[in-house]
Amino acid sequence: MNTAISAITQAEPQFQKIASQHQLVRWAEESQFALQAVQNNKMLLECAPLTIQDSIINIAAVGLTLNPSDGYAYLVPEYNKGNRQTECKLRISFKGLIKVATDAGSIKWVKAETVKSADTFIYRGPCTMPEHKMNPFENRGDYKGVYCIAKTHEDDIIVDVMSWDEILQIRNCAKTKNVWDNWPGEMAKKAIIKRAQKQWPKTKQSETLHAAVDIINQHEGSDFDEIENIIKTAGYIIEHIEKNDAVAVGEAWVECDKREQELLWVAKTKGGYFSQDEKAYIRTAIKAYHDAIDSEETAA
Repeated sequence: MNTAISAITQAEPQFQKIASQHQLVRWAEESQFALQAVQNNKMLLECAPLTIQDSIINIAAVGLTLNPSDGYAYLVPEYNKGNRQTECKLRISFKGLIKVATDAGSIKWVKAETVKSADTFIYRGPCTMPEHKMNPFENRGDYKGVYCIAKTHEDDIIVDVMSWDEILQIRNCAKTKNVWDNWPGEMAKKAIIKRAQKQWPKTKQSETLHAAVDIINQHEGSDFDEIENIIKTAGYIIEHIEKNDAVAVGEAWVECDKREQELLWVAKTKGGYFSQDEKAYIRTAIKAYHDAIDSEETAA
């Protein structure tokens, strides 16, 4: 307990320095919320002290309170297999992300909602309000997609939509798959807001929104740049499978790092990219590529 309390206390100077720039959170309150979180969760007591400090400082960077009644952000313990230690992470909810966006002055308000198979959803373009009819008191079926509506201070409407296949691709790239499995709807809303915010007007306070998105990407994964690269690589491989170009397929695969290969190899039923026949072709292409390299080395 003393180590965790000391870690919180040592974060004060940096917290105060950052928080003074926007004055959205105060040390007196947030330090108490942090202490309450540590006292109520024994796993947080086992976290590496530096990760507790970083999480507290990140609270100041994004300007979100740890007040549990608001549900904007939480301190969460997670075991890091690579470092073999339990680490404290600042988990920002989709409500917290919305709060940061409105506080930054980027938009007046934003709403994210999931669409299910029993719903009626009509998309009218990126600048027009969509139509969404549903019965919230009955089983709405399986998830079909998610959308986000934002209203600017000039009263313009900005709409972004994502299919559930796109959401599954993001889930597959995430570091927190257990969270996705437990709260898929909430995580999907966070994902669409993260992407939609790139289209919103920028203000002098936009750095707090960017900081929040960076923290989410760092702790939870699902960076859209990474996902786009995976999609492009999968498309390239499929294109050259259709052309029966095993050399290009083999080269493309071995150029991917281990994480990219793991993401590409996810089952198609779980949002992956390749059928079983395509995977069989890739295996053959990889073997042929390595055999060709071995032959060249032997000849040399």
